Amino acid sequence: MKRTLAFLLLVVAALAWWSTSRQVAPLTLAAESGGPGAYPADFAQRLSRVSLISLELNAPLPADLPWQTAEGHPPVGSPQARKGGRVRFCNAGPFPAHFLHFGGGDAQFFHQNLQAATEIPLVARHPLTGSATAGVAEAWAVVGNTVFFRLDSAARYNNGSPVRAGDYLLAALLQAEQQCAGYEAMAQAFSAIRVHDEQHLSATMRETTADALAAARLLLPAEPGFYHHFNTRYRETYAQRIPPATGPYRVSRVERGRCIELQRIPQWWGGQLPLCRHRFNADTLEYHFLTSESQVWEFLLRGKLDALQTRNIAAWQERAEPAEDLIRCVYDAEYPLPPYGIALNTRTLPDAELRRGLLQAMDMDTGMQLIMRGEGQRLRTFHTGYGALTPQHTPQYTYNPLAAREAFARAGYTATGADGILHRADGTRLSVTLLYTPHEKISILLAPLIRSAAQCGAEIVPEPVPWQICQRRLQERSHQLVFWAMPAPEQPEPARFFSPGAEPAASPFCLNAADMNAALADYRNTPSASNLARIDHLVHEHAIWLPGWKENRIYLIHHPRLSIPPSPWCYEALDAHLFWVNNQP
Repeated sequence: MKRTLAFLLLVVAALAWWSTSRQVAPLTLAAESGGPGAYPADFAQRLSRVSLISLELNAPLPADLPWQTAEGHPPVGSPQARKGGRVRFCNAGPFPAHFLHFGGGDAQFFHQNLQAATEIPLVARHPLTGSATAGVAEAWAVVGNTVFFRLDSAARYNNGSPVRAGDYLLAALLQAEQQCAGYEAMAQAFSAIRVHDEQHLSATMRETTADALAAARLLLPAEPGFYHHFNTRYRETYAQRIPPATGPYRVSRVERGRCIELQRIPQWWGGQLPLCRHRFNADTLEYHFLTSESQVWEFLLRGKLDALQTRNIAAWQERAEPAEDLIRCVYDAEYPLPPYGIALNTRTLPDAELRRGLLQAMDMDTGMQLIMRGEGQRLRTFHTGYGALTPQHTPQYTYNPLAAREAFARAGYTATGADGILHRADGTRLSVTLLYTPHEKISILLAPLIRSAAQCGAEIVPEPVPWQICQRRLQERSHQLVFWAMPAPEQPEPARFFSPGAEPAASPFCLNAADMNAALADYRNTPSASNLARIDHLVHEHAIWLPGWKENRIYLIHHPRLSIPPSPWCYEALDAHLFWVNNQP
C-alpha cells in the first residue's frame, strides 16, 4: 500500500513538472513570508490601493500577439573592439548625494553615467536603424494602445537574481507609495500596467497610439530582495545603498567625494545582444570627482585620466592643441541638442510684456562671442537636431533696446530712476534675479547680459548657487530667470517641457496656457513637423526662453592607449561605451 501511494505521488510530481516546463509560470507573490527575493506578502492589497494607474497581477495574456524581435539588427560598435583594461574618466558635477533609483528628489550628475553603465532598458532605440531593439525584453508587441513585453529568460541583475515581470510592477508600486515624480510621469502616460506571468508584462498607454520605446523608457524593475526593508523611511534607508541593476557593470568601490569604480560582470547575460556585443569593453571604469576644470586638464595631461570630452573652445585652444602626444578630434555632431539658455518662470513673472522686454534686453550674441571665440552658433529653435521634424522658421528675439523699453512700458515700467533702472508708478523697480550654477563660461557670459539689460532700464541680479540648490529652487518653482540646460530626448517630447504637470527640472517655465495645451494635444495625436513648429512658435509668443548656443561641436582628446571607433560613433563614443583599451597584457 505504501509503495503504491509513493508511486502515485511520484507520477503526480512528474506530471506537475512536465506541465510547468511547457509553460511560463504565473507570478508567485512570496516564497516564504519575508524571504529574500520574495514579493511583499501584501503585494496584491497594496497594488489595489494605488490610484491613477491600474496595477494588475496575473492578467490573461492574449494569444497570437504580433511579436517583434532584434533578429537581423546589426551590432552596435566596432568589431575590432577587445575586452579588458582600466579606463579613467572625470565625472562632470559633484559627488552624488545619494544612489536612489527613484524618489531622490534632485537629480545627480553621476546618475547618468551610472545608468549608462549599469542598466539596460526593456527595449532601446537602435542607433543605426532607429527602431526598437532588444534589451531586457527579447520580444515586444504593440496592439492598439497596449505594448507587451516578453522578458529574456537569461536576464539577471548584477547580484545574480533573475529579472521577473513582477519586478516592474513592484517598482511602480514603490514609486506610487513614495509619490515620486517618476510615478507622476507614468500616470500621465499609462492607464494600466499588467503582469501576465513571470516573463510577460504590458503597459496600456493613454494615447490611441502606443510606442514600445516610449513605454520602455518609463518602466524600470525593482529587485524585491533589495527592497525587502522598504518602509516610510525609504530615503534614509536606501540613500547610500546601490540597487541591483540589469547592465554589464556593478559598483565595486566608492571613495566618498573622490572616486567611484565600476567593474564589468564576467559572463554578463546580455553580452551578445546587438545593442551590446561590441560595447562595454573595459574591465574597470574609474570616475574621478575633481574640483575644477583646470585640475581635470592637469590630470589628463599627466596621464591620470584617459580621455576628456569638452565643449570649451578656450580650454581646447590653450591646453589640447599644444599636446602633441595625445589624439585629438573635433567634429560637429548631428543629434538632438539640449535646449540651453535662459528660462523665464511664468509663475513669478506672469506679465508677458515684462518677459518680452527682458528677452530683448539681454545681448546673448555679444556674450557668445566672448566665450565661444567666434566659433559658436545660436540655437534657432527649442527643438533642434531632429532632422525633418526640426522647426525651420521660428521667430527670434534679438537684442533691441528700443523694443525692450516699449515692452517694459506696456508692463507699466514708465519712470526712470536716478540709476537708470525703470520703475512703476508705485515705485516697484524693474529688478529680476538670474539663478545659475557657477561656471567659468557662464560667469564670462553674464557680464554683457547684465550690462545690456541695464542699458535698457532693467536690473538683472545674478544669483550663483550650487547645482543641487539650483535644482531645489526649480522644484519649488521660486526662481525668476534661470540659466539652465534641459534634457534632449531621442525624439521630440514637447509635453515634457510645456505641459502643466511637467517635472520642474525639465520645465522651468512653469507654463499652463490653453493654446500650448491644445498644441501639445495636437502633437500627441499627430507628431508632425507642422505641429511641432506650432509649439516652438508658442514658446516665442509666450516669451519664456532666450536661446543659448548650440553645443554640437565636440572636442575629444584621449591617450593613445584608448581606441575610439570612427564616425558616426565618435561623438557619443564615451557615453555609449564604444571605446576599448589597446595593448592588453
